[in-house]
Amino acid sequence: MEKILSKEEIAELLSAIRDGDVAVDPAPAVVSAVAPAATGRRPAKVTRSVSAQACNLIGAEGPEGWKLANFDLILENFARNFAISLSNRFQRSVNIKLDAMESMTFEQLLQKLSGRGSIGTLQVEPLSGGALLIVDEQFSFSLVEIVLGGSSLTDVIVPDRPMSAIELNVVSDIIASACPELDKGFSQLEEIKSKLVNVVSNLRLLNFVALETGVVTAQFRVSIDNLEGNISLVFPHSSLEPLRKKQQRKAIPSSALQNSKWHKAFYEELGHMEVELEAILASVSLRVRDILDFRVGDVIDLDCSPDAPLQVMVEGRTKFQGMAGVQGGKKAIRIMGRTPNGG
Repeated sequence: MEKILSKEEIAELLSAIRDGDVAVDPAPAVVSAVAPAATGRRPAKVTRSVSAQACNLIGAEGPEGWKLANFDLILENFARNFAISLSNRFQRSVNIKLDAMESMTFEQLLQKLSGRGSIGTLQVEPLSGGALLIVDEQFSFSLVEIVLGGSSLTDVIVPDRPMSAIELNVVSDIIASACPELDKGFSQLEEIKSKLVNVVSNLRLLNFVALETGVVTAQFRVSIDNLEGNISLVFPHSSLEPLRKKQQRKAIPSSALQNSKWHKAFYEELGHMEVELEAILASVSLRVRDILDFRVGDVIDLDCSPDAPLQVMVEGRTKFQGMAGVQGGKKAIRIMGRTPNGG
């Protein structure tokens, strides 16, 4: 019987493949088979070559093929608005241009970072997973120089060290100012509300997503007078996946939905759905102390007439107005009309 790998052995194998300790290059194999002997003839030996195919054991689908349609338009809108915001802030000419956009794993992204710039973690509602705004070391130290009154006409010397807490605090205010511009950029696709959570320089303090998670990275080229640098926006694929599905739904013509069998079956089943119906004459707020003092025979004043219209609620929402009555010896309600906000 063939040995079945344990959970721990599978984890070690995946780790070895990820680290490059185990080769995954396809190697050709030769399979031999002997055909059944025909009458009066010797058995024939058949040889067939089989090529092994590389298999991704870490993810079902590589991140390189992930794409969100027209995402570049959102990013260009963000770049334009953020450039205007920084120009007004510094009273200097600021230009931001989308330079590149690619999809990769989070581990591949970390390998490209120097660990001397500044990385802001953003909370983006209602998208799950948030985002990162990465400012490279050249532009990070240039921003500190400009904010503290330095010139933007000469190159800034980048020290061979991570940014200090004071320097990160200066840059964090600039990163936070990008959040409203990001909201404006997404407004053509989805209403979002982003805010800065924290800013770090040490990569070990960056707890964002798992290393094998796919992310989309948009890199922007920024220039302030003679100073240049790069900033990057990073979104996990899982954060943007609801937007991609939303685009796919919009791409389906409404006529196709109306004529589909699924659409017809949905409306037929919808008519048999049970909902909760309530009729409320009035409500009153009481203190717990008063409720504990209730006795048999006490009268609670509802401050309304007995023939006042009832509020008819469907699944907790007021939809109709009605009058209380009796029909067939049972309590009943006559619907008088819809409420103004009853739909």
